[in-house]
Amino acid sequence: MRTYLGWLLAAVALPLTAYAQEATIKEVHDKPAVKGSIIANMLQEHDNPFTLYPYDTNYVIYTQTSDLNKEAISSYNWSDNARKDEVKFQLSLAFPFWRGILGPNSVLGASYTQKSWWQLSNSGESSPFRETNYEPQLFLGFATDYEFAGWTLRDVEVGYNHDSNGRSDPTSRSWNRIYTRLMAQNGNFMVEVKPWYVVGSTDDNPDITKYMGYYQLKVGYQLGDAVLSAK
Repeated sequence: MRTYLGWLLAAVALPLTAYAQEATIKEVHDKPAVKGSIIANMLQEHDNPFTLYPYDTNYVIYTQTSDLNKEAISSYNWSDNARKDEVKFQLSLAFPFWRGILGPNSVLGASYTQKSWWQLSNSGESSPFRETNYEPQLFLGFATDYEFAGWTLRDVEVGYNHDSNGRSDPTSRSWNRIYTRLMAQNGNFMVEVKPWYVVGSTDDNPDITKYMGYYQLKVGYQLGDAVLSAK
């Protein structure tokens, strides 16, 4: 009886011990050093070496377009029946290849961002996707704490970006950029600027910068654990 009881206690204790060890491991993981900092977040160590990190904003929103550009989708047999209301969503994740490549505050990483416009309510045409943009990126980032006039520079990032809609001519749209991204914070406010320079051929879109510009400006405010932002 004692032998049986001993085995029973051991069987119960093993899962509890494993659970306690797992909880201890999770507790030693600090929260990101700086909320809203992509690089500081990627520099946090985790048990799983294949952890993916959020990069750009991930969202799902309902949109209404007053003047839908049907010419851009004229090759689709449902273009005349395209609706002006859509579901727009973005998925953006990053993966660190090498933490500490140029010092403890540096990381070599890659990101993938996908943005889609979904004709969800267009059931008559099987709810197709009107447009999807694919944006892989390779970058070198630094987490910093330089201060100037009340602002603290948190992220410094340089990289190479490819952006494409994955289509063939005549509706193909793709371009390549080298860029710099700087993010600074002042209290709960944050400002991020990302200028870029187009490289490579733009034969199929010679005037793309007229529509996409030469930089991106993002303004945000930290509200608890969330960051409210606008571009």
